[in-house]
Amino acid sequence: MKITEFEVDSLGTLTVAEFWELKTRTDVYESVSGSWSKSLAHLADAMEECEPLAWAVHSIYTELRSEIQADLGGVGRISGALKKRALALKARIKTMPEEPVDNADHWLFTLTSNEFNARFVSGTKKWFDSPPNWKWEDDHLPNDGTAQWAALEYFKSMDDDTLDILGVRVIAGDHPGSSYYAAKRTGDLDQANRAAADAGIPARFKKSSR
Repeated sequence: MKITEFEVDSLGTLTVAEFWELKTRTDVYESVSGSWSKSLAHLADAMEECEPLAWAVHSIYTELRSEIQADLGGVGRISGALKKRALALKARIKTMPEEPVDNADHWLFTLTSNEFNARFVSGTKKWFDSPPNWKWEDDHLPNDGTAQWAALEYFKSMDDDTLDILGVRVIAGDHPGSSYYAAKRTGDLDQANRAAADAGIPARFKKSSR
């Protein structure tokens, strides 16, 4: 019988001991992390497959459009030699809808090489190298991607009688609207381990080292 060991922190929150967590979005979104930067077409395909990536690209686009809009506003107050620049910026803005979700396939392919490489490639690489946001991206992330979530999934599969023996509570939000989800246990850990051993439950507990 394989024993799964859990760490218990000062608040009673359970985590799987020695758990290898997914550290970056590259680990999580592996199917698109290696191909998106090859071209605009590859980025478009990756955005279609990975919604959180699309959110990130939309954010970069919104920043770029705001900067071009600000440049246009500045040039608009100047006449003469900068008239050509003003016309170019106006033409550029016309190709860029205010909302990035509108006609995304079109505006994406109007990006210049410099915009794509300097803004979108660098910004998206930074996004992939960052840890995922487990709150906002939770619908797209594996349920057992962190030590805490893995412990929660483990105990969610148990019936109430088994949880009572172990003294474990499964919490799906402390109150309506709460985003706190965890398995918790308070009390004497030696007693819990004896109870688990006597009942043949392959779970053991130890105090967290963190």
